[in-house]
Amino acid sequence: MSKPVIGFIGLGLMGGNMVENLQKKGFEPIVMDLNKDAVAAVVARGGSEAASAAELAAASDIVMLCLTTSAVVEKLVYAEDGILAGIKEGAVLIDFGTSIPSSTRKIGADLAKKGAGMIDAPLGRTPA
Repeated sequence: MSKPVIGFIGLGLMGGNMVENLQKKGFEPIVMDLNKDAVAAVVARGGSEAASAAELAAASDIVMLCLTTSAVVEKLVYAEDGILAGIKEGAVLIDFGTSIPSSTRKIGADLAKKGAGMIDAPLGRTPA
């Protein structure tokens, strides 16, 4: 059985370490981040960079977000070239942020209309 394709947006202290761990386990994630050095590190280890959130979502079985606020998540989900525009039926979005519950419920409902799922999995504590 082949590994699912993972798209990952948010390569900060938490997300960057999570992606590195995924790569150590044999995954070749598709990533996006404003920090091009973080993206370059992932690409150097065998990952690839998406040009848009829609492109990332269309190519991924699992989309993972490790972002700062609900507003940032909503911007990436609802943009014209955002996750909702590209996500495929059967895909799952996992949000590791501590998002506002009403925002998470709205995004989950909108993903469900496209046949995709959502898991709210907020992280706590520190990167260690």
